[in-house]
Amino acid sequence: MTFANNKYMRHPTAQAIEKFNRLFDIDDDSYIQDWEIEAADPGKIDQYLQCYSNSVENDDERFTLMALILGAYEEYHAMNPPDAEHWPKIRSILLADMEIHRDHIDYYQCNDDGDEDGCFPITPLMRSIAIQ
Repeated sequence: MTFANNKYMRHPTAQAIEKFNRLFDIDDDSYIQDWEIEAADPGKIDQYLQCYSNSVENDDERFTLMALILGAYEEYHAMNPPDAEHWPKIRSILLADMEIHRDHIDYYQCNDDGDEDGCFPITPLMRSIAIQ
């Protein structure tokens, strides 16, 4: 994967993870490798989106919370048909803050995968976003 043509992929920060663990009552387990996947709760997508709009203070928090949002949406989308309520909101944020979320977009697009159907349940949706 190219990861948006960056040499290094951006990752959620420990400080932002700590904040969201407190806000969303997520167990603080320092052994979690993929926090954004293991901590994601599809039932809290609305709370995550509201928090993104009202409570994030910097780009690290925006990036980290979007990782959690996409982890939750991916899990939701794997078990349910496409969700017309959440995707437009998520897509709007990704487009508005594209510079922050380039790595998320590139990762979930799986453009280097060679699989036309995608490698994640949300890959077809993410491929609708053009990275500029």
